[in-house]
Amino acid sequence: MKTYPERFVLGFIKFFGTPLCVAALLAAMVAVTRAREGNWERAALAASIAIACAGAGIGAIWWVRFHSRAVDPSERLRAANPDAPWMWREDWASGEVRTSARRNANRLMIIAIAWCVATFPIFLLAPDRALRAADYFAIPSLIFPLVGVVMLMWAMRMQRRVREYGESRFVMASVPGQIGGSLTGAIHVERPLPPGEQVALELECINRTTRGHWHSLTTWDWILWRAAQISISDSSGSIPVAFMIAPDCRPTDDSNPENRIVWRLSARSTGQYRAEFEVPVFRVGA
Repeated sequence: MKTYPERFVLGFIKFFGTPLCVAALLAAMVAVTRAREGNWERAALAASIAIACAGAGIGAIWWVRFHSRAVDPSERLRAANPDAPWMWREDWASGEVRTSARRNANRLMIIAIAWCVATFPIFLLAPDRALRAADYFAIPSLIFPLVGVVMLMWAMRMQRRVREYGESRFVMASVPGQIGGSLTGAIHVERPLPPGEQVALELECINRTTRGHWHSLTTWDWILWRAAQISISDSSGSIPVAFMIAPDCRPTDDSNPENRIVWRLSARSTGQYRAEFEVPVFRVGA
């Protein structure tokens, strides 16, 4: 089993998404109560907290679910290629697998800002209650704004990486990668790496299992097979990829959304460059 920093951040988001939704409901109830009492100032404050908590909580749960689901195949491509599942996805059929770093960074930034806004009153009130009223049980609640700060820092790091490198695409020499054969091609970066820079490549066969529903959704990645190599960016800044795949590996399988076989190509440079691609690997012919 392997854990990535991105998955760690997603776990934080998922874990605290539901409490924020509950806090939004409670804040909405307080807003209604204060409005009935005629205390419009506190009613407006509670309403703003309810809106921020609801936005951050619902956005966090939705984002985790979005990252855990498989890409839906194209019905048009499935009908045209019934015996070639590697042609069922638009990106696989074109022979180019693209990242979505910019979109992911923007989504995380929006959720992180909403989370920080929602939990900022806790940052102000908890220390005051602990010092003045000796209510030390309020101190653990500071973990909520702390999570928001961690998310914001991670989102800023992702944004900086996108500004430096842009998006990436893996252009396959042949589709699909073949079990008992090879996966070859090149990674092209929107803002290319300097020629001659070392890039660590990993190709992994993953058994991805998903359990639970809605807020309790949990995804585990079990590494069934892995190969690693060091590549050198060429004169154009592209990263050559060439892996031999063992003949006893399992092919890509999306038939069961809760128990998938996924092949992941990862690239990490000595600098800040990071990229991941879900690539098609199948057993073709004999």
